[in-house]
Amino acid sequence: EMARKLGLVSMVSVPMTIKEGKVIGVLNCFTAMPHDFPETEVNLIKTVANQAAVAIFNTELMVKTKVIQEELETRKLVERAKEVLMRRRSMTVEQAYRWIQKRSMDSRKSMRYVAEAILLSEEI
Repeated sequence: EMARKLGLVSMVSVPMTIKEGKVIGVLNCFTAMPHDFPETEVNLIKTVANQAAVAIFNTELMVKTKVIQEELETRKLVERAKEVLMRRRSMTVEQAYRWIQKRSMDSRKSMRYVAEAILLSEEI
């Protein structure tokens, strides 16, 4: 519908594939003039589509990796903050965790933020 409104009359669609032929999208190519896409053009478009698919897949992996790294860093900070609370306030592991969790909810700040504040106060 949109293509017709834009005056596009010919189209070829190719799958965007990654490992083991998994399709993650479709690349559509349009022309404003009637056009039969020869095999060489279709093959070139497939190559571009597959390279784009790999780039998209790799970007998604990088984002997921960054998220996991941040989650791990947060856990490490919370663990260190729990140790400070256990030492300073004679809390158990569970009590220290619940204390951080409650402060996080009450202040509407992340547990990471609360843990960093505890660790910062330890340095002073």
